[in-house]
Amino acid sequence: MPIRKPSAKVASVGVTRTQLYVEEQLEWLFRRQPTEDYGIDAHVEIVDGENVRGRLLALQIKSGASWFREPTDGGWWYRPDEDHVTYWSHHSLPIAVVLYNPVSKACH
Repeated sequence: MPIRKPSAKVASVGVTRTQLYVEEQLEWLFRRQPTEDYGIDAHVEIVDGENVRGRLLALQIKSGASWFREPTDGGWWYRPDEDHVTYWSHHSLPIAVVLYNPVSKACH
């Protein structure tokens, strides 16, 4: 019988929580990347009032308590691997990394 790893559940919840934040708090559009991704989990499109601006931002969403092991003043250290940095630096969109904390259920 297949086994669902706890990390898969946390990752799914992290994307869902990020989507809720983007849609409810920012009132922007959120588009999951349901196909195979290489460091981009979603795209968001900026909405200003009722005006869709045509401006996109790519999101890399990292979920789990392990991403919060290195606190610093005002946040946490995030240490991406070299392959992701190379991919993001050549991407056509600006990239934002979202860290989801399953303990506090907050996106940072």
